[in-house]
Amino acid sequence: MNIRHATQNDIGSIAQIYLNCFPNERKHVLWVKSSFNAFPRAVYYVVEHQGVIAGYILWCVKNGFRDSTIAELEQVAVDPKFSGGGLGRRLIKDSFERFKKHVDDNGYRVSAVMVTTTEGNYAENLYKSTLHVSRAAVLKGYGSGNEIILYNHSVEST
Repeated sequence: MNIRHATQNDIGSIAQIYLNCFPNERKHVLWVKSSFNAFPRAVYYVVEHQGVIAGYILWCVKNGFRDSTIAELEQVAVDPKFSGGGLGRRLIKDSFERFKKHVDDNGYRVSAVMVTTTEGNYAENLYKSTLHVSRAAVLKGYGSGNEIILYNHSVEST
């Protein structure tokens, strides 16, 4: 397993995994390209397993480049062929450290982290255990159900 910063050559693989994991969303390639082009605000990382890209994660600076900023885990997905083996957990933990360093290298510091997920999604417990987030709010009637905002206001620096 190898976790690394994504390159433009990875956009097609990321978009395919996005389609496999989020089939109800539209224009997957457009979303990935536009998010990819938001660098340095947004950064994709990929996990390679058995010689192929098995998953990706998108981290973003949420509230502008500030001395103390919020990192948002905007999207994470592991191809269903590789799910259940701990790749997602490793991808979240490893890439978060890399993203904090990326922000630090740009002269800022991540002091908080947030992520949202649909209420009842098994990923809520994964986020709680990897990012030490807790429920901060619930957006009622959002999209396919209630959206949970998870937040940790005290992140250790790199």
